[in-house]
Amino acid sequence: MRKLLVCAATCGLMLPSLAAADTIGFFIGAGTFDAEFSGSFKDGDADVIEREIDIESDLGLDDSSASYLYVAIEHPLPALPNIKLARTELDQTGRSTIEESIEFDGKEYSADTEIESKIDLSHTDFTLYYELLDNWVNLDLGLTIRQFDGEISLSGEISGSEETAQEDIDFPVPLLYFKGQFDLPFTGLYAAVDGNWIGYGGNVFFDAVGKIGYETSIGFGVEAGLRSITLEIDEDDVEADMDFSGLFLAAHYHF
Repeated sequence: MRKLLVCAATCGLMLPSLAAADTIGFFIGAGTFDAEFSGSFKDGDADVIEREIDIESDLGLDDSSASYLYVAIEHPLPALPNIKLARTELDQTGRSTIEESIEFDGKEYSADTEIESKIDLSHTDFTLYYELLDNWVNLDLGLTIRQFDGEISLSGEISGSEETAQEDIDFPVPLLYFKGQFDLPFTGLYAAVDGNWIGYGGNVFFDAVGKIGYETSIGFGVEAGLRSITLEIDEDDVEADMDFSGLFLAAHYHF
């Protein structure tokens, strides 16, 4: 992960503000996200080449209900960015009996061992962004610092005793932030795409949402769509290629 952080340190907010809100606006929202887990991972610093551990076939993990909450402040000062803070709880636990031996974090679990597993990719986002367009077509661009605070862990019996293998997913990642929205005039209806992305070497972080929504004249709104999170990690401690995708439903209030 050090290589990614060195690269991401060159990213900055170099975007001019071409549009600004007429008044100060506050946004708060929350929702649920039915994430289908897929992909694989392995120990990145193993001395020998180990087979990848499949999230579904080896660990029996398939889907989980995630939740998220966000607040944002937009203001009329064109030189200063707007601010958004978001929290996503994304984790899944399971129990399965492995058919082939697996190794992770220096521990080897034999075939027919019952494994309790956990994948936690929960994170907090701090975003600074500018409104480049602000009318019935909206465009926001900026920078997000995403702080992961989760883990990948396996627990099972080795030589008669319970052993836990764990790699922490606990690091910050700077990501480019984007949002495009089309408002259908005089209706309250809108369609939008927003998300975050960065790619460097063998590392890719991509989190995108496509949605449709409706906001009333008093600022209350609902929206639904599809969210997809892709992680490709190629580092000394862990290698992973995982995807978390599914439908989401959310509500928000704008005042």
